[in-house]
Amino acid sequence: MSVSPTTALSRLSLDCAPTSNPQPESHMHPLHRSVSAQDSSQDSDESDWDEDEDTRDVVCSPTGLKYNIAHLSPKTQKVVRELFNETSIDTPPQISLELCGIKEADAENDDVFYAFQMHEVVPCSVRIGSRHSTRFSTPRCECPDARYRDERPCKHLVWLFDKISKQTLFDHDPESELTLSESGYAQELGDPFQQISEIRLDVLADSLHCDISAPNCDTAPPNRARVKEAREMVAAVAGIDPREIGGYRTDLENTYNSAALIHRGDLEATLFSLILASHSLAAWMREELSPSDLAVDPFRMLQQRVSRIISELDAYSSSLQNPTTVNARRDEGKEAEGPRNVTWAATQITHCVRQIEKLISRGAAPLVEWERASAARALVGILKAVANHSTESHAGSTVDDRNLYMLLVGNHDTGFVFSALDMLVDQSQFIEELEDIMDLLGRFGAPATYSENMRGLIMRMRSYKGGAEGSSSVPGSAGGSMAGAGGGGGGGKPRSKTPMLVESAPSAADHHRQPASEAESVPTSSSSSGGPRSGSTSGQFLTPELPASASRRGSRSGTRGRTAGRGSRGSGSAGGASASLSASASGSSATGSKRSVSGSGQDRGRGSKRAR
Repeated sequence: MSVSPTTALSRLSLDCAPTSNPQPESHMHPLHRSVSAQDSSQDSDESDWDEDEDTRDVVCSPTGLKYNIAHLSPKTQKVVRELFNETSIDTPPQISLELCGIKEADAENDDVFYAFQMHEVVPCSVRIGSRHSTRFSTPRCECPDARYRDERPCKHLVWLFDKISKQTLFDHDPESELTLSESGYAQELGDPFQQISEIRLDVLADSLHCDISAPNCDTAPPNRARVKEAREMVAAVAGIDPREIGGYRTDLENTYNSAALIHRGDLEATLFSLILASHSLAAWMREELSPSDLAVDPFRMLQQRVSRIISELDAYSSSLQNPTTVNARRDEGKEAEGPRNVTWAATQITHCVRQIEKLISRGAAPLVEWERASAARALVGILKAVANHSTESHAGSTVDDRNLYMLLVGNHDTGFVFSALDMLVDQSQFIEELEDIMDLLGRFGAPATYSENMRGLIMRMRSYKGGAEGSSSVPGSAGGSMAGAGGGGGGGKPRSKTPMLVESAPSAADHHRQPASEAESVPTSSSSSGGPRSGSTSGQFLTPELPASASRRGSRSGTRGRTAGRGSRGSGSAGGASASLSASASGSSATGSKRSVSGSGQDRGRGSKRAR
């Protein structure tokens, strides 16, 4: 019995894993000494964060029992110490008991035994260096598979590079294939270190939903993007109207305390704290939410990245006037990857717009109504943010070097945002906002061709709106049939053939206050989870004959990017493992294989996983 080797990858999550002395913040897992005695060059591959050797003869377990281990072998002492030292009230338990039962080994001889099924979250650490790095020129994982069994690449490298590629391959056609290399990443990614440095690690961390530590520290508080995401997750579960999420429980973001996760009488605050404390729970909830929920809306995520990029440009510009700020930024590692200037910001913003355009025109399935509205909202928001940034950020030899707006729009007609919006002419609820942007373009200046194209786009939106109101619209759609979209004609790039669907998913409105015309078109979310699940979500016992690879997931459902039994448990910080422990009169046996899960994932609808 076998399954795809990538099946288990969906169970991994990105996390700074706790070590033997966990801190309230995320903690980077240290490097391990190489086990190869023949390779003397590996002698220097010791932990970046040396830990004091624990030599206590008496250790205390999570249950409060004390054990004298002085008589045990050094190897067994190390296992026990590490196990009990990993226990902390500030971190989720790494081992949990899932299932127990009475089993028959031999029915004829009345040979019965007790079976216990456990699940373990196994931390690991990946290092990615430049091509000139003396230690990590080849990406390296510290998991047991890579260290002891010489698996290259291990599943953790493949999983991590898949996440990174999703955020960095902006020009990749979602329907085309990538060529996976023996190093664990797609050949199209090029140099992973270079790709990460170009986008900047802290900006990438927002999209990867992980915390980030300073160069001289191995701990980190929750990323601000994760804090905001956690609050929006709670709002989605609470059924808050998307238009009201911006003002929902803003106190949560300022009162999080990793030492006090349970808030009696406040279920929302408790859930918020648990999401931040457990990357596994956060990843699980991310998968369970409807793709139209604000916290996981792919188009909104790209718009938020643009907002982050512009704020980084502003911070960089301000730091040039203040030497003290420059030193602080250097300590945070913000200067190590290069300047966050106008050129960098324009490049990254263009990448985000291209990715939105790819999702609109080259997705696996036509966009449903809420996705079209969300894509248009993101594009309009990006164009407005750039138009409002027509100032000289810093010194430069040309105005393009100094002014973000002039580089992207003012001095060049590259079809910035227009080419993507031109495929969304049915989204006429944004006409007023586009007209406000045109006023800014008239004030700051723009190429005549670009202005003409944008005016033509607005005219086609008005024509579509009028034609839709005068025609028999499709029930349940906001803008009527697509036939009305062609009215008004006008030049420009041919629009997408994406049809309007009869049933629309819940809207993914932005958390900022919206104009009345837009708010009227935003339906409220009726379900944060998207509907009930079918099938069982309980654990399933492993058998000694069942290989580990066969038990990592149940069969795939018909949903893209989902596997059966997702609701059975969240993914571990770096990987999960289950053990089945059976005890009988004749002895005990254990297996470290992974468990299988029954149940089926729910249908997320078309295009639900495009940019997550």
